[in-house]
Amino acid sequence: MPPPREQMLEELRKAEQARDLMKELERRLAGGNTELESLLTQLERVAQSLPEPDPIRLLIESALGSARTRDAIKAGSDVSRSRSSIEGEISTLRGAIEGVQARSDT
Repeated sequence: MPPPREQMLEELRKAEQARDLMKELERRLAGGNTELESLLTQLERVAQSLPEPDPIRLLIESALGSARTRDAIKAGSDVSRSRSSIEGEISTLRGAIEGVQARSDT
């Protein structure tokens, strides 16, 4: 099992990747673009790389469901909310990583 800091850094990387993909998904939905499948597939891969109960995975899955089943305006709003929540998770992870780093530096 990797050290906690390494594990958190990996989760942070995946959260940032999901956030970036969701930004692009939001942009495409707002522009009326219906070419979403490759982007949705990339998001699915990120979600599947996270454990089942992970909040980031749940947020990605929620956004994916909305993007596939709702009209573009509602889907864009749902994706935006999920992206915003992931940004909060990113902030929390960064703070936790800094805390672990500070403890190891002392």
